Amino acid sequence: MRIRQLAFAAHDLAVARYQLFALLGLDADFSDPGVAEFGLHNSVVATGTSFLEIVSPFEENTAVSRMLDRMHGDCGYMVLFQVDDLAPVNERVEQLCLRKIWQVERAEVKAFHVHPKDIGGALVSFDEMIPAEEWVWAGSQWQDRKAQCTGDITSCQISVQQPQKVAESWAHVLGINPEISRTGGVSLAMTDGAKVHFVAPGTDRREGLTGFELAVSDPERMKTILSSGTFSWDGEAINLFGVRISFAGL
Repeated sequence: MRIRQLAFAAHDLAVARYQLFALLGLDADFSDPGVAEFGLHNSVVATGTSFLEIVSPFEENTAVSRMLDRMHGDCGYMVLFQVDDLAPVNERVEQLCLRKIWQVERAEVKAFHVHPKDIGGALVSFDEMIPAEEWVWAGSQWQDRKAQCTGDITSCQISVQQPQKVAESWAHVLGINPEISRTGGVSLAMTDGAKVHFVAPGTDRREGLTGFELAVSDPERMKTILSSGTFSWDGEAINLFGVRISFAGL
């Protein structure tokens, strides 16, 4: 299993898309027409073999527009896990009586979303791809549209009032055990080495998906982008889309 995609909600898709292109050295993305059923339009970009998505409402009173109002601005939205076999994940979700708010089963994908109030922390999607190396939410030939400076997602951060309880909920569904550090931090380790960290909310009291880290494929170019003045780089991370983004090795 792995963190295959992270999604963020933005008021202005064009502005957020421009910022993401500038940050990652991109010149193309994918717009999924399927999200229109939720009153959204989106942009999905590839970084390594992982993906980042921006969603933005074009209709009023959607779940995303309400979230943007509640969070007073752009924010983290969803974590999408890729699993080898969705069936045992589905069994554990049903055992826990967690509500699914969307699901699909096609020849190339099986997936469902779990209600954030049930699993805790954030909206979570569990996805099985056929074949496993593909990712239908990024469109065909996504390998030709990859970021020039960055690689895979190496971690993400979930801020929540009860970090250990929520981590245990996610771990149970994924069929793994949470890891507790000497300092009391709790995280989930993916099979590719990436981690999901669960923490208490910071001084801004924001909850949900509040940060993530990317591997860097071109450190010198990444440093040039971060020091260009376009982004507020503090030497460790930038704040964009309401989340803190850091870069492994910089």
